[in-house]
Amino acid sequence: MGKVKIAPTAGFCFGVERAVKLATSALEDSHGLVYTLGPIIHNPQEVERLESRGLMMANTMEDIESGTVIIRSHGAPKGILEEAQARGLEVVDATCPFVNRLKERVVSLASEGYQVIIVGQADHPEVKALLSFVPENSLVTMSIKDLKKRGDLKTRVGIVAQTTHSLENLQRVASYCVGVCREVKVYSTTCQATNERRRDARAMAKEVDVMIVVGGRNSANTTRLSEAARQEGAVTHHIENASEIAELGISPDSIVGITAGAASTPAWVIDEVIEALESILS
Repeated sequence: MGKVKIAPTAGFCFGVERAVKLATSALEDSHGLVYTLGPIIHNPQEVERLESRGLMMANTMEDIESGTVIIRSHGAPKGILEEAQARGLEVVDATCPFVNRLKERVVSLASEGYQVIIVGQADHPEVKALLSFVPENSLVTMSIKDLKKRGDLKTRVGIVAQTTHSLENLQRVASYCVGVCREVKVYSTTCQATNERRRDARAMAKEVDVMIVVGGRNSANTTRLSEAARQEGAVTHHIENASEIAELGISPDSIVGITAGAASTPAWVIDEVIEALESILS
């Protein structure tokens, strides 16, 4: 008989849970249309659930004529809040407090004359928003290898990381810059929830036969959870919902570990995955 083990930190982090609660409250309290600027979180099932309650998604401010606009947990580019207010829209700012703190860090570094380096994904909405607050000579890098390819690294750099990026990679990039730049200032801006989930995923991967990582396929932090588990040698599957369990061919006598993305996986999706696994392992 198999067994299911659940990571102690699986599921929504504080910032995403707060954003979903704010969106739910807006739907309950508003007398007009309620929009979110971009998907509220990177989980299709949760987005669909909220849309079924009336939440509408807009890709740009031009798509919203009236009503309420929710700024998602990733934050928004410079000027968006002011534009929404100027147009008479009701604004619900669900930006994660940790993302707001990161924005303050990059603005501070830029004002002090440092070239800002963001360790993260250039196409991630959080990073795109941050770049709108800093000079054009700011850089986004995923690795030392990526940074070495560039010829525009300055001698005074200020380094931060996307909140869902790994602390280890921030440390590697910072260490490299210490060796080649005259002055380096570093802020540890990775979210503690992200670090805890990655740590727990690594630990659990050593104790199980199979790891199941639940979360949106477009979720950066969920993808990195999968990578962390695989690095420990565990057979790892990244799934979005319980309907995918049957296709994985998990043996009934397996010990299966479950974790889930901090920014993309609601508790009800995790519960459905657990139920599907237990039906196989019982």
